[in-house]
Amino acid sequence: MIDEIVLRNFALVEECTINFTEGLNILSGETGSGKSIIASSVAMLCGSRADSKMVRTGCDECQVTGRFFTQNPEVLEWLKEHDISDDDGSVLVRRTLRKNGRGSISIQKSSVTREELTEFASLMLDIHGQHEQYTLISPAIQMRLLDSCAGSGQELSELKALYGELLACRRTIAELEKSAADRERELELLAFAMDEISRADLKPGEEEELDNRIRILNSHDKLSHFVEDASSLLSGSGSAVQALKQARIQMEQGAHIDQSLEELSKRLDESYFEVEDIAQSLREYLARDTYDPDELERCQDRLFLIRRLKKKYGQTVEAVIAYGEEAKKNYDRLSDFSANKAALLKKEADLDSRVLSIARKVSKARKNAAQSLEKEIEAILKELGMPKAVFHISVEDSELSSTGIDTINFMISPNKGEPLRLISSAVSGGELSRIMLAVKSAFASSDPVDTILFDEIDSGIGGEVAVQLGHYLSKLSDKKQVLCITHLATIAVNADNHILVSKRVEGERTYTQAAQIYGEERISEIARMLSGKRDAISLEHAQSLLAKKIKS
Repeated sequence: MIDEIVLRNFALVEECTINFTEGLNILSGETGSGKSIIASSVAMLCGSRADSKMVRTGCDECQVTGRFFTQNPEVLEWLKEHDISDDDGSVLVRRTLRKNGRGSISIQKSSVTREELTEFASLMLDIHGQHEQYTLISPAIQMRLLDSCAGSGQELSELKALYGELLACRRTIAELEKSAADRERELELLAFAMDEISRADLKPGEEEELDNRIRILNSHDKLSHFVEDASSLLSGSGSAVQALKQARIQMEQGAHIDQSLEELSKRLDESYFEVEDIAQSLREYLARDTYDPDELERCQDRLFLIRRLKKKYGQTVEAVIAYGEEAKKNYDRLSDFSANKAALLKKEADLDSRVLSIARKVSKARKNAAQSLEKEIEAILKELGMPKAVFHISVEDSELSSTGIDTINFMISPNKGEPLRLISSAVSGGELSRIMLAVKSAFASSDPVDTILFDEIDSGIGGEVAVQLGHYLSKLSDKKQVLCITHLATIAVNADNHILVSKRVEGERTYTQAAQIYGEERISEIARMLSGKRDAISLEHAQSLLAKKIKS
């Protein structure tokens, strides 16, 4: 439900807070007082297009803020999907509009688009008025209402999931059913890549090893010269090894005399053995070192092969190996086309059968629910001044989709002898509001939307019809929060919360304001609505109407 709306610099409103309650909220006031402004502010919170003319003259921007309370699972799920906190069911919606036509929208503190606001608000609030888009005109909304009344929620969830599987299966089959030429061509390409990569027998890190070996072979003469010189200096005549050996003997002798030299003697021993080991390693290196021109050519050819494969299949040797493995998987999949296709066709047939079975079950439930609802809605329309109206919920066959095999349309013949037409094209604005009330009354228990706004639902009616209209608004408000803008006292007396919209002029400016009224103020407003006056007779009549409402 909507708890309050705060308007700032909106049309003729400078600043105003309007508090709503559960039940029936009536907004009344003199013609031109600004009731339509309140309706427009609610419409803005529901995502309607904003006009910069809504910004109060002399101001740079206007702002409308609404606070809602809800435990509707669909609303809470929407907030979760958009990563917005539900704040224990308290939701703050704010919309700002500047004179240049730009603005901002937020739910809680998260910025959203107008399309997202419209989607969100449609789960919380319906607007039915002379100049607003009727949500119930949408076949999708009509289907959702009918399904909620038919109790098909579980079947529809299963239907949606299975239909998604069916589409995925059909896409896979379509991919496999490419022309034979395309498939053969792809198999040839995959086979060539697999063979080329397999014959190369690549090893991770091989490219780096080849680079290093080629560098060694290209500088073999220099390298041999450096190693030979180093070996000669270490182990030749007058070499470092011989010098270290002599020094080691002398240090051992010295350490026998002065024990403080023992540590140095040990270190010299270690150095001698280390250098001697290096000299031996260099001799072994020279002994096995041979230069083979053919090896250089082989290494260069191998490196060229690797770089050619990298250019075709991946940026690294590891990527080329992975490409070959993936090519094999795809080759096996395409090669096994017949077996795969047979399995997929069987799966498709099974899914199609299951989806159709559930869709037929849902369709049957829709048709059963439609028949009982038609009678209930026609009975309500009769009491609302449309005694000859025929209401029909059309459940026609359509192509299979995630919602089943039906197209749903609400249709009406408002007068005897007229053919059934879609409700959007068959009736006037005032009649459509009454139809919406009848539909909402019939669907009240199953419709998850918490709040409904009726703007000028009383257009063109009076007398007993107006009394019945007030009765049904009151009855609907037992299950929904209802906001209703009206000119009729027989409707207004049913209010659980009566809000008076008024206009005043101060200096050169006009101000619209709205406030809850009680007691004598409410009696006075009901009297004005009855006769346009607040004389003794009107006041007495107003008291009588309110007393009857309280007693009932």
